[in-house]
Amino acid sequence: MTDQTLAPLAERAVAARIVSNALSSDTLATLLDQSLDCIKLIGLDGAVQYMNSNGLCAMEIDDAAMVLGREWDELWPEESRPLISNALTRAAAGEAVRFDAFCPTAKGRPRWWDVAVSLVHDDAGEVLGYLSTSRDVSEARRAKEVAEISSAEMRHRLKNSYAMVAGLFSALARGLPEREEFAAEIRTRLAALAVAQTLFVARENAPCELSELLPALLDPFGQDECPVAIRVPIAVSVDQRSADALALVLGELAVNSSKHGALGSSGEIDVVAEQSGDTIQVCWTEQSARPVEAHERSGGQGLKLMQRILAAQSGTINVDWREHGLEATITLPAAD
Repeated sequence: MTDQTLAPLAERAVAARIVSNALSSDTLATLLDQSLDCIKLIGLDGAVQYMNSNGLCAMEIDDAAMVLGREWDELWPEESRPLISNALTRAAAGEAVRFDAFCPTAKGRPRWWDVAVSLVHDDAGEVLGYLSTSRDVSEARRAKEVAEISSAEMRHRLKNSYAMVAGLFSALARGLPEREEFAAEIRTRLAALAVAQTLFVARENAPCELSELLPALLDPFGQDECPVAIRVPIAVSVDQRSADALALVLGELAVNSSKHGALGSSGEIDVVAEQSGDTIQVCWTEQSARPVEAHERSGGQGLKLMQRILAAQSGTINVDWREHGLEATITLPAAD
């Protein structure tokens, strides 16, 4: 747990011990005033009954009378009020609720708050109201927004770089039929790499969910004559190197399918990803309207390329040819 998570729990534990020891309300208020967060007691009717001094300071409220007795959700901007209502409803059911929301101070300064809400009981177990702890996270929010803007700019530049290289291949191959096909395949691979790479720009090497990666890689290939169904039954993650390998291998399977299989005629493709222990398995099952010719069953250079790409990441691919399609099973190590 982070310090941010522990703080509201610790404050509630202190409050519980104080109540159990029958200390005075003045002592309780004095102790709660030591918190750097904004601590409020909300009545069962939703009105603010108490706010600590540091909370008044954080919200730039000069007089507690400005908020005491008022509905808590009235102190929030219109767009944040549904969050407050939802939090009270969930807390009333016994859930400890936490959310981020925007609320300017009483003097209009923009602020973002990390808010925790839970029930408060007396010694007999009777519900007294709700305890809310709000922490100013505006600086962290601004830093996140700056990072997201930088990430978007980097993704844009990466895509432009890949597009520029693909354009160079096309320009060099133009007018030379024997090179144009090769250039088209290179463009497809560059496009797949661009998708995989840009998904990781803002992640700082954190794993990527296959439920996000696979649609990004394969949705562009789907068509009415040959839909591509993707299923990831549970959360499965890969690191960037495995994502790059998958991008190239799935791109190769899609290119081959557009030439000789379902994507080039009609049929369907089913892609299923699952994890077993420390191994990820991605299964590409293709059913085509046209039969697979005998000379296509070896896989040729394309299969060798996929094997080499996966071997570099300690992975494998096994292809089971069928009369009207194939089943390709890809294995890779799971992300740490």
